[in-house]
Amino acid sequence: MAALRRIKVGGKPCDAGLPNAEEARHFGGMARPRLLVSLLLLPLALAFFAACATSKKKNYPETVARFLLEASPSEAGATVKLPRSGTTILVAPKTYFTEYDIVSCSAVMNELGRSLVFKFTSEASRDLFRLTATSRGKRLVTVVNGVAIGARRIEDPLSDGYLITYVEVDDDKLDEFAKNIVSTSTDGRKELEKRNR
Repeated sequence: MAALRRIKVGGKPCDAGLPNAEEARHFGGMARPRLLVSLLLLPLALAFFAACATSKKKNYPETVARFLLEASPSEAGATVKLPRSGTTILVAPKTYFTEYDIVSCSAVMNELGRSLVFKFTSEASRDLFRLTATSRGKRLVTVVNGVAIGARRIEDPLSDGYLITYVEVDDDKLDEFAKNIVSTSTDGRKELEKRNR
């Protein structure tokens, strides 16, 4: 057996690479505390690097669209204000549709100006029909990143899964805005599907 090299630690001789009796007592008798700590931290480090590898960097600004329903005057709710017109609307606290419900969004021009057209998933389309059939006269408010940008009064049930709404966003920014909504929604649905597997 090879002799251990002796070194001085704090003026006291000890064997290189091995703790002396005082050091071993300090670590509860463990001869290799760093090794134990490293082994305990290894799973955390692996989980961190796996998460970094799977979450790709987005090349667009996250643009989360959600839809709220106008509340009745007697209902509890929160007031939102449209940015350009200054219109205030009392909305119910429940979010009826989220970014996960949006299949597509595009900016279109019609007789009243530029608007956004949202296409919902089949499940959300059924919910949209039921909601609009029972909420005539109320407004469906479009909120993006927590800011109300538009509202559409419900006149008839929407049975085809499409929602057209006029929004208070600059016309020259509307196409890019719609594209970012679609990218955010598509990536959000993919991430949700991965988590649910």
